[in-house]
Amino acid sequence: MPWSSVSAKQRDQLRSLRETGVLTVERAGAGRRLTVQDEEVVRRFADAEYPAGLDAARTAAETKTDDHLAASEAVAHFRDAKQGTAGDEVLLFRGLPGTTITYEGAPLRIGRLTKVAGVAAVLLGPETEIAVEAPLAIVENREAFLRFDELGTAARLACFGRGRLSNQALGWLGSLDVGRNAICHCPDYDPVGLSEFQRLHDACGERVCLFWPDGLEALLQQYGKADLYERNASLLNGMDDSPHPTIEKLMVLLQKHGRGLEQEILLSKNAGEKGGSPL
Repeated sequence: MPWSSVSAKQRDQLRSLRETGVLTVERAGAGRRLTVQDEEVVRRFADAEYPAGLDAARTAAETKTDDHLAASEAVAHFRDAKQGTAGDEVLLFRGLPGTTITYEGAPLRIGRLTKVAGVAAVLLGPETEIAVEAPLAIVENREAFLRFDELGTAARLACFGRGRLSNQALGWLGSLDVGRNAICHCPDYDPVGLSEFQRLHDACGERVCLFWPDGLEALLQQYGKADLYERNASLLNGMDDSPHPTIEKLMVLLQKHGRGLEQEILLSKNAGEKGGSPL
């Protein structure tokens, strides 16, 4: 086959076969071609890499490209669940008394379910319709989600962000028919959290705001951790030309102090008065 048709990832995967002479790259006219020198070794290599067979793996790869490949099938063909998708996603909500969402046209009493079971869960698929009351808080970490009403936001309803939102969840949030600043993002105040806010703003525009707690700079100075900034500082590259003033404001603060702040400090009794504003 033409060598130019072999991707960089495939070349890396085939390196051991090339180094042992099982595969060679030869000149062919104006280009080069990948040639098999030992077919039996290549077959054994394929059997080891693709437990369900090479033809089945080829079909699975086409499914992954054109549609969704189930994680169970990804394990069967590639020994790697991450090459597939788990299908519908579980969204967790908590709400104050009286809060509801509309799930596939039917009201779901989030406030009641929160009181009875602690959380409410729904499935989000590619075509699922979920409408929410505004404002909605997207909370990054578990303890902060379970105590979201103590953060000081104006939200009566919270959705668990689990650190980094999936593209499917971003698509859902981007489709919500809500007003300006109706989605309040509550992340860690570090490069990862700022990067996640950038993703949310790209998806939702002015419907999303970043929760900015009172005294954030003082909290960052007293309770911030240098490692949270240093190990992910590269995520800030390119953000300095962002048109969003909040992104620029937080980026300057992080670079000034060289630290990141975990949002759980906002729940601590030692952190002073709680409160804040959307930015």
